[in-house]
Amino acid sequence: MEQQKLFYNICNDLWAFAKTLDKTKDQMTDDDWIAAISLMEKTSEKYKSLGDDEYDLAYSSMMIIMDYIEKS
Repeated sequence: MEQQKLFYNICNDLWAFAKTLDKTKDQMTDDDWIAAISLMEKTSEKYKSLGDDEYDLAYSSMMIIMDYIEKS
């Protein structure tokens, strides 16, 4: 996959992922965290077929968002 298309797809997936995390850390329930983690894993698996680097990029990008919410 060309690099520009890869970045575009990851950005779209990040946007969809971030929309599920529209609460603060204190407002997140266990079910919210479970849903977010499940979506993160499902989304990043799409990129596994493209290679380890693409998978790592997608997974780490979503993990950064999760870390941000946990720390805020």
